[in-house]
Amino acid sequence: MDRCRSRALVAAWLAMVLCTAGAGLAAVLLYSSAAAEAGRTATRLHHVAAVVRSEPVQADLTSAGSPAGGYRAQATWTYPAGHTVTDEAPVPSTASAGDRVRVWVDGAGRAADGPRSTADIVATTGFLVLGGWATAALVCAVAYGLRRSRLECRAEDEWQDDWAVVEPTWTGRAGGRNGAAD
Repeated sequence: MDRCRSRALVAAWLAMVLCTAGAGLAAVLLYSSAAAEAGRTATRLHHVAAVVRSEPVQADLTSAGSPAGGYRAQATWTYPAGHTVTDEAPVPSTASAGDRVRVWVDGAGRAADGPRSTADIVATTGFLVLGGWATAALVCAVAYGLRRSRLECRAEDEWQDDWAVVEPTWTGRAGGRNGAAD
């Protein structure tokens, strides 16, 4: 029985090591995929100088309709060459009218959300990988707990069976605890 407990513990630790290795691999794959996507986005867009024309307002949604959390203001920039555009663009919260900022624009000169920052990619990757690892660790812990519980039940049943054989001799009662003779 002790051997089974030891094996269950080794299996649980091995599963945790595999989960950790898998989480590391997932982190590398997720990060490289997101970084490659950010690179592709950066190649499609252009970073141009713009002049802020209004006070920044907290944005509710990005142009794609997803939650933004940044600030937007009216700004003017020139892109493509010689074409002046005035439109709403993402700006720092500290910007004020007349400040120069850098904005991302598409090939037609329209303001666009820039590529994801390295910090954003790292944070998202870390959150996803840590959440996946924690879930896998919880599954391993529950599986180990269930296995230990089954082993304890089996050990208790075996002990009861052994005691049923030994008790009459040990206590001197022929019928044992539940027997008729005393």
